[in-house]
Amino acid sequence: MLRETAYNIAVVDDKRIDGEKLQRGIQRWFDENISSPRNVICFLDGSSLLEVFEPEKFNIVFMDIIMNSLNGIDTARKLRDSDRKALLIFTTSSREYVFDAFPLHPFDYLIKPCSPERIGSVLSEAVKVLEDYEEALSVRVSRSTYRIPLRKISAVLSNDHFVEVVMSDGNCILCSMKFSEVEGGLMKDRRFLMCNRGVIINMDCVSSLSRDKSSIIMNDDTSYGIRVRGRTAIIAEFTQYQISRMRGACRL
Repeated sequence: MLRETAYNIAVVDDKRIDGEKLQRGIQRWFDENISSPRNVICFLDGSSLLEVFEPEKFNIVFMDIIMNSLNGIDTARKLRDSDRKALLIFTTSSREYVFDAFPLHPFDYLIKPCSPERIGSVLSEAVKVLEDYEEALSVRVSRSTYRIPLRKISAVLSNDHFVEVVMSDGNCILCSMKFSEVEGGLMKDRRFLMCNRGVIINMDCVSSLSRDKSSIIMNDDTSYGIRVRGRTAIIAEFTQYQISRMRGACRL
């Protein structure tokens, strides 16, 4: 059962008919699935949104990529300067701009015309994230057990008889567990990859591969080597995962 949360949602589209159609689709999904209060506001351009925007004002922002004046990519870039938490969902009629949007860490993409099924699918996943309906890793620290949301884990490292959990915010947690225990909890989630013995990384936290493809570089510039044996398969799995993150660009 979802907690009673107020959802503030922005729809940015310079075509009024498209924006209002998406607004109605969002309202309809909430009417049929969640009783929580929500406020869905339409903006006809990026500048209008930025005029009223402030950190955490909106939970979800649907952003058209191709707009006159200030386009969706530039608007989102300015938005991200002050708010890293808002779930950003790009809408576009052309797939060619999707890769330009990727560095802004979008939650998903909608290809116009947006079907009710796709709108519902995206909103369902967004609500789960906002309500912390996500998988977590249970770890032991001293005599206490904690649950760490998987999205907050950057890497997990074997450290003698302990396990070091590296968080995406830069903090580290030393757990009194066997690496195999943590491995079993993480490797069921496809975002995690064992790139070397005793090293599991969250592919959502990866910046790039090194030029010679011998190591993985994380968002904080930390580098983890890729084992020689099976390197081709590891790189292939990483590449396939990055492509799959563009799944919204391939759905109608």
